[in-house]
Amino acid sequence: MKEPQKSSVKPYREWEQGLPKGPFDGAQFGILSKLNGTWVNWKGGPTGLHTTPMPSPGTSSETVFGVFHFKSQEYREQLKFTQVNAPVRNRAGSNEQFNAALKYETAIIDNDNLLQHFEDGMYLWLGDHQMPWDPKSPYQNPPNMFKHTSDAESVKTDGAEPVLGPGELGPQFIPPYQISRSGVIPHGTTIHLTGNITDSGEGKAPHIANLWEQQYLAVSPTMGINPEKDLIPGSREKPDWTALPREDQENGGVNSGRAYFEKIFNYDESGAKFPYTVQPNLKLTDANEGVKFKRYDMIELDSFHNTGVQGGIVNNVMVERYCRVARMRYRMWIEEVVDGETGKVVD
Repeated sequence: MKEPQKSSVKPYREWEQGLPKGPFDGAQFGILSKLNGTWVNWKGGPTGLHTTPMPSPGTSSETVFGVFHFKSQEYREQLKFTQVNAPVRNRAGSNEQFNAALKYETAIIDNDNLLQHFEDGMYLWLGDHQMPWDPKSPYQNPPNMFKHTSDAESVKTDGAEPVLGPGELGPQFIPPYQISRSGVIPHGTTIHLTGNITDSGEGKAPHIANLWEQQYLAVSPTMGINPEKDLIPGSREKPDWTALPREDQENGGVNSGRAYFEKIFNYDESGAKFPYTVQPNLKLTDANEGVKFKRYDMIELDSFHNTGVQGGIVNNVMVERYCRVARMRYRMWIEEVVDGETGKVVD
């Protein structure tokens, strides 16, 4: 007779009264521990850049497609993270989860020193979702997850008989995501994103994105722009069609996709211009040029997942009606860079 296959899902360490004793004895912050503190653009260093198409004055949802106001700006950001030095306990019967919470506040300032955006919220380290468990992993030991077996006292005090007896334990819950982020945006949107550490590397720069990679552009085929046809593959040169008047654009003149979006290609205000107005993440690609890396880790979070538990976006009434935020995807690189003169990792 064939032996049954061993399951790789192993029960967690048993929870006991007093566990965890502190944020680093039990629940810990995982990779989020690298974020604690205040982060700012250094003087003379690279700036961020946003691109934002917005409804044009006088328009409505019934107005002809393509009438929009476009704004792009360089910016500086202050991002402050504060660890909550007590784990947050979630009870789930057979399991105990101790979330490590990290509050964040962000303020974005433009080149004229005007506040353009502020936001606050919280990151949670939910525990590593790798099986089988590795006691040497910095993200699994100390653990965030515990098993909690019934005992004689719990059976008696919680009225478990006859359904449950002492020493019984249900299935073990494995978190599908390591990290969640919740945030409040003052335009009237609340976000909840979940995800994982998806890439790590040592001694090299992270790959941010391919040139003209569709999902990271400010224009898309749904807007009447085809990157393969309307941009120059492998080149940051501005395509010739952007110099033509709107009425001379192919496939419809003033009603063509190119006519609607040539403003994004020709924008030159507040330090923002092509190619960054079309692909903002090239700013980070350029900033990493010539930098010596010790290590990087990439976190990817999303409000939508193809399967399983979803995140969410909740909008106030006006935003929901006129400019609904349907999905948010987020990528963060935590980079350890080396000072060229001292050879030490920059604090």
